[in-house]
Amino acid sequence: MNRFLFVSLLALLTVSCGAEETCEKGRGVKTPYGRLIATECSDAKGYTTRQSISLDQQKLLEDKFLSGDLAIEKTRTYWVYSGKALAETGCPDRLYLIDLSMKPTKVIAFGVKKACNEFHWASWGEKRSVIALKNNVSFVYENGKITPPASGQKLWKAIEPPHAGSGLAEEDAIGFAEDVPLPKP
Repeated sequence: MNRFLFVSLLALLTVSCGAEETCEKGRGVKTPYGRLIATECSDAKGYTTRQSISLDQQKLLEDKFLSGDLAIEKTRTYWVYSGKALAETGCPDRLYLIDLSMKPTKVIAFGVKKACNEFHWASWGEKRSVIALKNNVSFVYENGKITPPASGQKLWKAIEPPHAGSGLAEEDAIGFAEDVPLPKP
């Protein structure tokens, strides 16, 4: 096969697969632990395919969409991001807490299953912090662990139900907090 034909065939396969993805890194924010950098990747048509957060060269978190730095603690140690809003609910299905002070960096996904997990406020303490969703549904962060609110009628009445879909049954109103493993480089 001549070289021109081979290169043309390879180019045609690359275009037809639509696998072309470009990623752009932001300038980042200086923290006591390094530079926190947001990266957005897009397909050939310009649609966002994924976003990530890195500390210097170490990727910490990756998702289809991340809404940036909703709550930043004054020493730039703790950061809260929102996940993608789901079409079924019109709301993010989870929030993410990044704790840069832990080695390795701690990333925790948290929220209430099947509910609207919209960030409302955070109160950062030296030993204990509180992160709240709308209607003051509070999660406590202490010693590298998030404690969700207790399940039951009180949580069900307090949490904002999804904006679309079948709603939120009392037995479905369950808080969660899950460690997120660091993505592979």
